[in-house]
Amino acid sequence: MIETTTAPHVMVYRNFIAGEWRDSHGGLFEVYSPANRELLYRAQRSTVEDVRAAIAAARDAFETAEWRDDPNTRTAALLKFSEAVRARHEDLATQLTRESGKPFPISRGEALRLAETTSYFAGLARWIFGRSQVPQPGSLSIIMREPVGVVGIIVPWNAPLALLARALAPALAAGNAVIVKPASYTAGSTVELGKIIEGIPEFPKGIVNIVTGPGDPVGAELAKHEDVDMIAFTGDTSTGREIMRLAAGNLKKVSLELGGKSPTIVFADANFDRAIRGAINAASFYNAGQICIAGTRVLVEESIHDAFVARVAELVPKMKVGPGWEKGVEVGPVISEAQLRKVTGYIEEGKKEARLLVGGHRLTDGELAKGFFLAPTVFDEMPPDARIAQEEIFGPVMGIITFRDLDEAIRIANNTRYGLVAAAWTRDINKAMRIATRVRAGSVWINTFGKMFQSTEMGGFKQSGLGRQYGLEGLFEYTELKHVNIQMEK
Repeated sequence: MIETTTAPHVMVYRNFIAGEWRDSHGGLFEVYSPANRELLYRAQRSTVEDVRAAIAAARDAFETAEWRDDPNTRTAALLKFSEAVRARHEDLATQLTRESGKPFPISRGEALRLAETTSYFAGLARWIFGRSQVPQPGSLSIIMREPVGVVGIIVPWNAPLALLARALAPALAAGNAVIVKPASYTAGSTVELGKIIEGIPEFPKGIVNIVTGPGDPVGAELAKHEDVDMIAFTGDTSTGREIMRLAAGNLKKVSLELGGKSPTIVFADANFDRAIRGAINAASFYNAGQICIAGTRVLVEESIHDAFVARVAELVPKMKVGPGWEKGVEVGPVISEAQLRKVTGYIEEGKKEARLLVGGHRLTDGELAKGFFLAPTVFDEMPPDARIAQEEIFGPVMGIITFRDLDEAIRIANNTRYGLVAAAWTRDINKAMRIATRVRAGSVWINTFGKMFQSTEMGGFKQSGLGRQYGLEGLFEYTELKHVNIQMEK
């Protein structure tokens, strides 16, 4: 993104505040496709004043509308939103692929996930339950759940629709008002959702607001403003720490889904072909490795290491790299030139730490020269303590580590500051359960990877975050508990 300079005819996205479309006080920025650097649109470079206007609109809507007290209205609004997203999912997916370069089928799945997640939480809006008890004769205690209030949602660029859904849907279902700050690289696909919300009368004006612009000041103001009651952030761990620091001013609630360096553990007794495919899928090459759960550390049992490496070296170079709108593309570009420089820096470091197996270079043949494309890269003989084994690269880079036995596999798997997800491939239920109970990760998959359901929570251990998404736990993140005691007269 740069300051606006040329092509005055391109689309301009405005902020959505209090049910109105508004220009910001800070001018515009431009968004380009990472696949060919085409100028896609302009969006608002919002200021602190713009953010404060959105916060004021959200606070007014929360305090004056019946939204928080009427679960039937919330259910109806969310179901209509889900249906509208489903009806427009092809258009949203096209927009997302243009913004991110990711393969169109992945974008389509993401748009549909937004619809599915919203409909799931629409069904839970009428089931926000507490409990009651009689703590002593003549006394009734009621434990209630109420909405938190005004929630700021800061969305990343790597999966903006899916990751917005798991915060927006439960926050609204619980009765909150929200301000959404999209990632600048993918602002357009998020602002398009404001057009859908605008057309649904059940949404009170100001219950959903969307403000575009840089993390500082937009995200920073949301995090520190005293009239924001909660922040839901998905992104890297260092930014998550800063969000926590800023949120400490009024001790607001925080929900953080942060970085990962996830292990995929392949035992000798696994279904070999399934494990190979699973490990490659886990590395998230389909999104150029730009997924927080990506299983980029592949732990392979010593006795099958050579066969595993040979098969990976055969399959990975065959993956088709290109713009996500081209048929058959499996690997799109990284999101920006800055990200390209970051990932190539890690690759050069990796060449000193491990053995480069495949890839390791930028792709510049033909039309690929216009974008930010990297060959899917795999390192072998990666030391567990190497930088490329410890730090989140967020690019199409996978590393293979050899282990001798179950205990060593568990030690290596736990040898990072992260704890988001893990996976193991084995036919031995005892090994599977040892991995599931001993590896410190919020989700553990056995003989599969990436299975996330709206009805089952997910979240991280250690420096992979705080709080949980999806399921009842994800809904309750956006509520506060209140104790009401009633003393009865005799």
